[in-house]
Amino acid sequence: MAERYAASYALYERACKIIPGGIQLDGGRPLLHGGLSPLYFDRARGPYVWDADGNRYIDLIMAYGPFVLGYGHPEVDAAAVAQLEHGNLISMNHPLHVRFIEELLHRFPYAEMGAFFKAGSEATTAALRVARRATGRRAVARCGYHGWHDWCHSNADFVPARLDEQVLAYDALDTQSLQRLFDEHPDEIAAVILAPEMVHPSNREAVAAIARLAHANGALFIMDEVKTGLRAPGGSMQNFYGIRPDLTTLSKALGNGWPIAALVGTRDTMRYGAGISLSATYHGETSAMAAAIETLRIVERDNAPAYLEGLGQRFITGLNAAAARNHVPARAYGEPIAAMPFLSFADDSRNLKERFYADVLSRGVLLHPNHLWYVSTAHTERDIDDALAIVDDAMARLAL
Repeated sequence: MAERYAASYALYERACKIIPGGIQLDGGRPLLHGGLSPLYFDRARGPYVWDADGNRYIDLIMAYGPFVLGYGHPEVDAAAVAQLEHGNLISMNHPLHVRFIEELLHRFPYAEMGAFFKAGSEATTAALRVARRATGRRAVARCGYHGWHDWCHSNADFVPARLDEQVLAYDALDTQSLQRLFDEHPDEIAAVILAPEMVHPSNREAVAAIARLAHANGALFIMDEVKTGLRAPGGSMQNFYGIRPDLTTLSKALGNGWPIAALVGTRDTMRYGAGISLSATYHGETSAMAAAIETLRIVERDNAPAYLEGLGQRFITGLNAAAARNHVPARAYGEPIAAMPFLSFADDSRNLKERFYADVLSRGVLLHPNHLWYVSTAHTERDIDDALAIVDDAMARLAL
């Protein structure tokens, strides 16, 4: 198995000499220990990636979510390249700044204003900054992964002391845990932020209850749709649920691989963003905005969420059928929607999980053992069926 990934691990040895930890990207860390998974990929197209050793994979990680339309979508990339020819980063404001926000607001009925960034971590951090100014409070209640900034890792030894006193965690499936935070910190919590993938199976009432509890206690409600935006039915979980948050964060699929993020919200809330620092040198870069505008157009034109839901459900159904057929203690589900599937092993006493993933990786299906997956519009039913055939055979081998 190590020979299959020889070039990957040769690169890793070089990286260990010059990059702290050998790998900077959290998503680039080994999927499995002992040289059982690839580490470096050098090209991608559609739903496929090729590792540094030349092995091809049906990719169901999709760079952790940016590629809703698949790698190298010609219309999206052409829009970005065309914009490059007119200047990518210009000294002042650009008309695309206005057009990009206008295009976003059309997709979020409650939203009236927005701001643009380059990454989801920036958008979520900006959302809390606006919420603090709007409410005059400092603390926040959070549920889910919201990025790499200090507030998202408030208990770590590398962030400022006592940050954990202002960033409070709650359980999205237990509203009493949120109520306890409000009881313990009266008039202190500026916002409740929720990553909707933390509520699975999908449950509208659970999310609505969190929103009501936030508002009843004078806090804003923020939906972090960095992962779910453009993928969920209706284009977002809030549209799917019929819930109107005060603020919404977006990134990942927004630019189909081009770096772009946004914060949108009500005018009453977003107006507090005026005059506070939300700017960085590269926020005004326009090629990614052109890519995002084109991505939004294609997602709407092709009804991408409906296709993703159907394809994801095909995969989930097939995974569960393979597990049942081969008596493997595993269950597939959407996290929280079928377009974002995952397979959970209930019993790893025989090392089933590691053996399974090592097998499917060695035969060209890229799945993550510990992170939800993504389907894209570039995946076909045949890609899913090919992946399922390999999955079925790998599960059969677990019994041997």
